[in-house]
Amino acid sequence: MAWRTSLRTKAAVLFTVMTLLPVIAAVVLLIEISRRPVQTAEEMLQSAMVAEVEGAAARLVRDVESDARVAAALFASAADGVTRDEDAITQVRALLGTRALTAAVRLEVPAAGIHTVIRKAGATVEPPGSTPALRAEADEQEATFGLTGPGQGVVVVRVPARGADRPAGYVVAAVPLDMLVEDLRGIVARRFGEQGGSLVVAAEDRTAVVAVGAAGITQGSDVARLPMFGTLGTDVAWNKSVAAVSQYEIDGRAVVGAIQIIPDFRWAVLIWRPRAEAFAAILDMQRGGLAVALVGAVLAIIVGVSVGRRLTRPILDLVTQARLIGERRWRELGLGASAEASAPEGSGAESNAKDAAEQVMSAPSGTETPARALADMGTSRRNDELGELATAIGRMAHDLEAGEAEISRQARLRGDLGRFMDRAIVEAIVRGEHPLSLGGQRATVTVLFADVVGFTPLAEAGNAERIVGLLNELFSMLTEIVFRHGGTVDKFIGDCIMAVWGAPVPQEDHAARALAAAEDMMRFLEAANDDWRQRYDVEIRLGIGINSGEAIAGNIGSDKRMEYTVIGDVVNVAARLESIATPNQVLVAEATRDYAKDAFPLSYLGEESLTGRKGKTRVYALDAG
Repeated sequence: MAWRTSLRTKAAVLFTVMTLLPVIAAVVLLIEISRRPVQTAEEMLQSAMVAEVEGAAARLVRDVESDARVAAALFASAADGVTRDEDAITQVRALLGTRALTAAVRLEVPAAGIHTVIRKAGATVEPPGSTPALRAEADEQEATFGLTGPGQGVVVVRVPARGADRPAGYVVAAVPLDMLVEDLRGIVARRFGEQGGSLVVAAEDRTAVVAVGAAGITQGSDVARLPMFGTLGTDVAWNKSVAAVSQYEIDGRAVVGAIQIIPDFRWAVLIWRPRAEAFAAILDMQRGGLAVALVGAVLAIIVGVSVGRRLTRPILDLVTQARLIGERRWRELGLGASAEASAPEGSGAESNAKDAAEQVMSAPSGTETPARALADMGTSRRNDELGELATAIGRMAHDLEAGEAEISRQARLRGDLGRFMDRAIVEAIVRGEHPLSLGGQRATVTVLFADVVGFTPLAEAGNAERIVGLLNELFSMLTEIVFRHGGTVDKFIGDCIMAVWGAPVPQEDHAARALAAAEDMMRFLEAANDDWRQRYDVEIRLGIGINSGEAIAGNIGSDKRMEYTVIGDVVNVAARLESIATPNQVLVAEATRDYAKDAFPLSYLGEESLTGRKGKTRVYALDAG
């Protein structure tokens, strides 16, 4: 019995929620309390790593800079005439022979065009040249460090000069950033352990200087896509120490990362590792809390099922009655089960309720509805909350039964009227907005007549059943086109259809709607004739006449048989235009053209003398191509 299990499950869920809320609150509180220390520890760890990276880079640059400064002093002594140039070069080469980091230096005197490379014995390396920007910084600070390309770091030291008239000279030494990579690997392994992590040192142009453990990132790679840069913003000053630690998503993985600017080098150090590893302690606590919550849920469900069995039985009996109402089984309704559940033992309520239910189901049709009897019975047998619910169910059943009867009546009315009238008129009649009485009122309308040209010979030559089937297909589509453009099909006259716009519902654009419908009719014929030639061996051609103006719209006829239609000269002119239209021609009166303005391509054909009219009518043709 699925409905009993469902309600008891709800009771169990209620008990589960009541039991678990304190547990969940405690778990969440503990996790929040422990989250901050874990996050703080992670921030301190990554900050310490940044400090180690900065120290490793500073040591490397400082050692190379020291060698470059000694070489600059030796070149300065030669420039001052203290030693010969050959002796200075020999001394520099001897110096390089004792150094592990610096294998060659470049002496640059841009004003004199001097670019001399001095290497230690056996070395083949060639330090890159400096840039004007680096030389300008060396003039201000005596020595500077910078990048001249992907992975190419250099130290530029200005050669000391006694006089201002001597051209500026510089010693350029390459910084072996590959050695920095080895230091960074050691830092990552020592700080992150076996799980590892990713570390990237980026230049101010957001290209990688060095990278460790970062998939797809090598020296010179564009790392602007890394989300840590977004934390700093676009206007951050790279000559100031700025740091941020947060959570990000990189390549679809949740990570904890840090970014810090090293102003001495104008570098940004970016460090990240998976969030699951950084916050492993929090995740372990979450798993433990989940286990506690699950145990509590199991206990709460057991208690809920047991207690809910007794609490929900009378309600479930009422659910049975609601189900019968939902299935529209009116004569099976009864509240015996509810009365039994809610009444004290030996009170006799059970037999009374059953008797009342039997009376309801056996009541003769047409005297009192079962739902009404149910409402009365619910009111008389209950004095508690369940009694109020039973009364409400009884009244609901009565209202539903009455409502369904009204819906059935309206459906029958719509079905009967829909065979004779347009759906807009039918809906208006059903809602009581359109009277079903004789009479009419003036309205500005547009009338369209569409007639099958040459139908009589076609009907005489063809099989009657086939011709009727063809006409039904044609008129079905023409009716759909009229409805699509908001019109009303007034009547069918043999092989002709009459449609109206502007009544019974006023429409400001009635003329434009009628012309658009005429265009669709002609387009429909172009497509449908191919099929009709194959099935009926005929080709249908229409003549259409359209006119606009004031007419009388309303119910015409007698009290026993009436018809909603429009009458007046506007109808006669439209019919006359249709009668003189050539095959697949749409003739439009001047009044329709005035209402539609220039919205449609109309060609003036001249004036026509129409049957039954004294004056002439200016006629236009609609280009429906």
